[in-house]
Amino acid sequence: MEKNQLFSSLSNYINGQDHLAVMVDGPWGSGKTFFFKHHFIPCICKKHRTVYFSVYGYESLNELKTALFNQLFVTSLGMQGDKENTKSMIKDLASLTKGTIGAFNKLKPFVSLAHTAENILIKNRLLSQNKTPASVLIIDDLERISPQIHISDLMGFLLTDLIEDYGYRVILIGNSEEIQEGEKFLSMREKVVSRVLLFTYDSKDIKEEFLQHSNIAFLQDNSDWLVEIIEDYSRHNERQLNLRTLEFILSTFKLIDKNLNQYFEENPEQNSYSKEIKRSVFANLFVIATEYRTGILTRKNLKDIDPLLDTRNFYFMHMKDDEEKSPAEQLTIKYHNNTNLTKVIMYDSSVTNAIFNGSFSAQHFVDCWKGLFKPQETISNLDKISNFREMTDDQLKELENQLLKDACRQEAKINDILSTLNYFIFFDQNNIYFGNNDYLDKLLKALKYTVEQSLGNNKSSYDFGFFRFKYSALANDTNVLQNIHDIFNEVEAENHRLKAQKLVNAIFENDNETIRNIARSDTKINIFKELLESNYLNNALLEPKSKATLLDNYLNSEYLHVSNSHDFHHGEQSDISKLIKKIENYTQTDNSIGQIDRFNLNNLVKTLKDILTKFKQ
Repeated sequence: MEKNQLFSSLSNYINGQDHLAVMVDGPWGSGKTFFFKHHFIPCICKKHRTVYFSVYGYESLNELKTALFNQLFVTSLGMQGDKENTKSMIKDLASLTKGTIGAFNKLKPFVSLAHTAENILIKNRLLSQNKTPASVLIIDDLERISPQIHISDLMGFLLTDLIEDYGYRVILIGNSEEIQEGEKFLSMREKVVSRVLLFTYDSKDIKEEFLQHSNIAFLQDNSDWLVEIIEDYSRHNERQLNLRTLEFILSTFKLIDKNLNQYFEENPEQNSYSKEIKRSVFANLFVIATEYRTGILTRKNLKDIDPLLDTRNFYFMHMKDDEEKSPAEQLTIKYHNNTNLTKVIMYDSSVTNAIFNGSFSAQHFVDCWKGLFKPQETISNLDKISNFREMTDDQLKELENQLLKDACRQEAKINDILSTLNYFIFFDQNNIYFGNNDYLDKLLKALKYTVEQSLGNNKSSYDFGFFRFKYSALANDTNVLQNIHDIFNEVEAENHRLKAQKLVNAIFENDNETIRNIARSDTKINIFKELLESNYLNNALLEPKSKATLLDNYLNSEYLHVSNSHDFHHGEQSDISKLIKKIENYTQTDNSIGQIDRFNLNNLVKTLKDILTKFKQ
């Protein structure tokens, strides 16, 4: 029903002679409570005494009855039961109780009122208002009633005590599909409820109530565009957007909008792109916040959508029709059918931080946006290739040749080379690769160079966590995949070797800053094996003026003083034992060792043995 139709039906019920209740039935979060509190109640309360009561939070029917009767009573006196000053005003009600004044004065204000004076005071008062215009009771949150309260008992109480005895017009609000004891409820509903009115909202409600009356200029100015996104979501998912989710989205956007406005004030040269940037950020927010509020996205599985970050290429290739779809792809299938959204969508971690942590980096989002959207006139060849189905053979051939050139340039990125290789393998297997057949050797060579430069400079490993989903065609070619793993393993092994050498050098040069930097990188280095295989053993330890003290200090700091060092350095015991033998052999056979050197070397041996003892515990 449209809002005006629902309003009319409920008004007819209140002013009619129906001796049963009516129910407004709709999904959780569809805006039922909002409609009653902001539209219906403010209108009817001018003529009818109206009580709004939520059954949520009561653990027994008696507790619920007491609270409800209290509220009905004070409302019948023209007082507002939800106001803080009501409790103090109850002191003035003693004169209305006549013969029960003595008992009433002993009551605790408000709380015990219904228990003691129900039969004498409340019943008489409520009976006295059983005349036109009828009093209205609105019961909300039926699906949230406590399991300790039988819904059939509540419905029976409403019929016999409130409708039949006191003449209340009772309007029930709930989601019948979510009500516990569903069968009993439906059976009882036939006896208590004369008509069920289905509640839905339409786009006009959202536009008027949430967007046009907002104090955020972007929401007002783009209300039509925003409504189209929400409508497309509802059509594609065959359900309306939960309005509580919409409220969360809009409240989060308020935080984001404030940060963006401050950024544009400080960077006025970017202000010309403010509308496009805010549309992109809202599209990102809409998708991730909706998934978060429905419980699909959590902190634990948030990494599943990393393949969507910092890209405009949302195409996922599949070699088999029944191939498993990644969470990232499932998300695009769910939302990216919306053309209004796909024109502007990008995903950035700053929006995710706003959703999960309440903080937003405008600088980070704008920088990412500029890299993906601002140079529209220079769309990358990798972005173009995703539309290969719409090309002619000659157009695809030309683009394939250009992609190969792009991937072989020195400034090419690892992901770009892998994406190109993934496309070429897919095209090759489907007989639509039109270039030369030497693409594999060229791309692997380019990859090795780029990996050497990238991992060597950044000192970080490549994350293969989403490799299978991002590069499905490549991942299914075992030979090519092995070549790629070999490239990364060789480069990482070389980086590890250089880092180990750098650590040994830093220890004997007393370079504490380098030692700390390597320790923070969490690289697992077997310092004992490195010593045994390097020149430092003879040139820094087993010689006059030995630097054993420097190594001893490092081992005490990183092994003995770290409680879980055994976990991090598991498997190094045999190398420790070998190093001990080397040092002891030197101190026992070389009579030219100075006393101080011998003292320092003996202390080092003691430390090494303490480490072994610790590792055996």
